[in-house]
Amino acid sequence: MSYLNSQKIVPRPVPVLDNLHETTPVEQYDLNSVLPAPKSPLQTALVTVEPFIPVLHVDALSQAFCAPPTSDPDIWFYPYPKGKPFESKQETLIYVEKQRLRANLLTFAVTDRKSGDLAGIMSLGCDPAQATLDVKLMGLKIFPKFRGTHVFIHGCYLLLSFALDPVDEGGLGLVRVGWRTPPENIQSQKAAEKAGLAREGIMRCYEVSPNLGPSSPYPEVLVPDGSGRMTEDAVVYSVTCYDWLAEGKRDRLRKML
Repeated sequence: MSYLNSQKIVPRPVPVLDNLHETTPVEQYDLNSVLPAPKSPLQTALVTVEPFIPVLHVDALSQAFCAPPTSDPDIWFYPYPKGKPFESKQETLIYVEKQRLRANLLTFAVTDRKSGDLAGIMSLGCDPAQATLDVKLMGLKIFPKFRGTHVFIHGCYLLLSFALDPVDEGGLGLVRVGWRTPPENIQSQKAAEKAGLAREGIMRCYEVSPNLGPSSPYPEVLVPDGSGRMTEDAVVYSVTCYDWLAEGKRDRLRKML
């Protein structure tokens, strides 16, 4: 007996190399996200967070991604699967376009208001079926010269406020913001805790990826089924609307600004 199942998995779109939106005007650049964008830039006295748009931000991002690491080897800063500096602006444009084509993602530029310099990027990501409930704070890449400054806390405060504040206060009214990081990325775990997220535990085999070969910089483990796939565990953190609104985490983070 056979069973009918006509469901088809739609392949993820791939960038069109002659249309990477390097010069697309702001008003014509499609964010392509199931997550709503803020109506205006999010700001504190020291930081601005706004949707990433190549014509405004890609030059600075490319300079950061092409620069040699300030620590060895800094694989978590440079985009997966390379884990090391890019060699051209084209690579950065392709990376940005791949992120844009992921409709469950919305990437933000984080700008230091005092200098006017791009200081990093952050993203909100979701399961499209859960987009009205919870998101993940992900893809945090703070440029080396801004690490240990006000940028991280101010950026996190703005995005957590945007996600968790009630709708009538200008937020999305979501109930949970998650954060996941490989167990080996101790710095990311410290950052999550500094931002007030609570450690939930380790989710085993959180990520599954192709085998990148012996040159891979990542601490992945080979799946023992002959498929050649690799897996990676994740330490999971979260902050909920209860933590944020009723238990004082919003006020605690605001006092750190």
